[in-house]
Amino acid sequence: MLVESIILVGKPIVHSDLSNEQRIRWLTDIDSENCKNYFQNVFLVEIDDNKIAYHYIKLGSGEGKNFVVDTLRNSSFPILYPQGGNPLHAQGVYPAPCYLMYDPHIKLMKDPQTFASKVILPRLKNTVSYREQNEEQLISIATRVAKIIAGNYENFISEAKQLGILYIYDHALPIYLFMPERKTDDERYLWIAESKLKNGQHLYIDSDKCIEGIIEAKFAEAKTLGYEKNAISTFTNKREAEVSSIYNKFWLWLSPTWEMPRSIYWAEDGWTNGIKIDRANYEAFLYGSQFLKQITVPISSGILKEMFAPMMNVEAKKYMKPTSFEKIYGVPIVLPLVSSDSKQLYEKYQRLLKGQDKSESDIHLELLAGIHKVIPKTSDDHRLIILYYSGDLSRGDVHIRMIIEDIIPSVAMKLQKIMTDLRRKHIMDIHKAFGSKRDDKQDYRMRSLPSMLANAYGPGYIWSTLQTVFHRQPLYLNRLYQSTAIKLNELANKEDHWGMVDELIFHYAFIFFYREYHREVLKTQKEVKSMSDWIQLLEKYHMGRITIDDLRTAEELGFITGLLLKQFSNSYYRETGKEFVKQRVMKFGSKLTPEMVWKGGVVRCEELANQWDMKLAGNFYSVLPHVLLAFLDADKQNLLSKDKDKFMTAFWSGHLMYQKPKGED
Repeated sequence: MLVESIILVGKPIVHSDLSNEQRIRWLTDIDSENCKNYFQNVFLVEIDDNKIAYHYIKLGSGEGKNFVVDTLRNSSFPILYPQGGNPLHAQGVYPAPCYLMYDPHIKLMKDPQTFASKVILPRLKNTVSYREQNEEQLISIATRVAKIIAGNYENFISEAKQLGILYIYDHALPIYLFMPERKTDDERYLWIAESKLKNGQHLYIDSDKCIEGIIEAKFAEAKTLGYEKNAISTFTNKREAEVSSIYNKFWLWLSPTWEMPRSIYWAEDGWTNGIKIDRANYEAFLYGSQFLKQITVPISSGILKEMFAPMMNVEAKKYMKPTSFEKIYGVPIVLPLVSSDSKQLYEKYQRLLKGQDKSESDIHLELLAGIHKVIPKTSDDHRLIILYYSGDLSRGDVHIRMIIEDIIPSVAMKLQKIMTDLRRKHIMDIHKAFGSKRDDKQDYRMRSLPSMLANAYGPGYIWSTLQTVFHRQPLYLNRLYQSTAIKLNELANKEDHWGMVDELIFHYAFIFFYREYHREVLKTQKEVKSMSDWIQLLEKYHMGRITIDDLRTAEELGFITGLLLKQFSNSYYRETGKEFVKQRVMKFGSKLTPEMVWKGGVVRCEELANQWDMKLAGNFYSVLPHVLLAFLDADKQNLLSKDKDKFMTAFWSGHLMYQKPKGED
């Protein structure tokens, strides 16, 4: 299950040498782009028995959109951004009395009684640090905090929209401590501010206790949907001191607002009937889910267009904007098959986060999956998972598009090599064969594996074909030939020569991928005509050495016919000033078929050559009778109907590849 994979990702992080400061960054939202503007107004209230003081802090520099948070200090402010629900109400459990304040909260600060009862008190009741306090004590704290803030209200209020943080520093709480030094060599203690109640002292938060509070807060949230003592955990299969429900608001893919996984027979707090998780695995889940959030990247709009634009209509696709498609996000996950060195695995995760130092031995997911991430060199003792989703995760509005599991790293590397070889070398040979100069803008369909598969099979097949390739299953070409033939006919009617060339370049690029995929990955040989085969047949045609044995398949017959009619068309154009295929073989808007090529084209060549006294090279007359006989034979075998798409694709290939040999009259 997905949760188990997340836990496996999180365990190396739990046991890593990650500093406390970094752990707080991982487990809270202090570095979230959603939260940066809250640091512009920090209302720090310091309490020491009967004494109380107010601090106003702007934790950063700049104004408005240009505001930059002070990252040297923000780790001591453990804020949590609400996921779903009404953020104006107290949500979940807070590890420390550090709360996000929205504009309505700030405007309400001038009314201390309402602010204390409606805003501060509900949050204090849900704060881990204050769970030992009774309600009377909490009411007293809320009232005192609200009064001192109201007394300073005029100093910070603005008519413009404001966001802020309410931070209560209570000297009685064990999570806090004070020291005389402004700096400390102990990384455990994170500086907040200079004390106003204790002269010459500075306020610190104990990061060990802060992290414990965060884990406890999150586990307490999960308990609200189900909690059992001395029960068997779904993940350890052992009896644990306490287990809770896995459904939560920390990672909204497992949101309890989605009713589907819940049986109608469960109580509101009976979600442990589905999945029980122990505390240690829940901590790993927290780290793992945060890691996945950090490495999640959107697929680029250019690749999305190639994946989901209509493939059969060239004109429609041409005018579609890349921004027309809903954003899809990709998440790469690396999992060990067996227990492995946590330190080494964590180092891989660090490199995955940074996305730097790319090398040939790394797995380049942008090429393979459309995701701008690089997975460091990984052995087959691991498995890769690629997860695609759309929607807004912050609202729990998540739609999983595809989960491709059990990808073997060595298979991914073989696919990467095939794609790299195609882009670096073989695509140049295909361009050269059609007399086209390579342009990276033309090769956009070959930039990634998802783009290629979508253009070959159509957007409706993208997820299934991706899974097919990563799981080493055979591919088939019927749909590729069908789509290529349809697009070539559309472009031929528009007399779009370079558009046709572009379609054929992609076609033969995919043929190369198909052949190499079966040879290198599946270890099977597939008899398929590649560009090198056509080049050899073209040379044989120029020498007039084509025999009936070269015309056994519909594809071979189509290619030689394309060469033959192009050679004839060149002479016909010199005599008449008209294109032979356009004028005589296909009518405007018609769908050219093998029978039309045969009876409206090849059969009439000799008659028209005599009529116009056309001078044709000797190879034409030596090849023509073999082609006519091959058509009769193909018609008897029903090849012209059964393999019409292969015939037409090969026909246009020959027609566009033909060039008169130098020196020929």
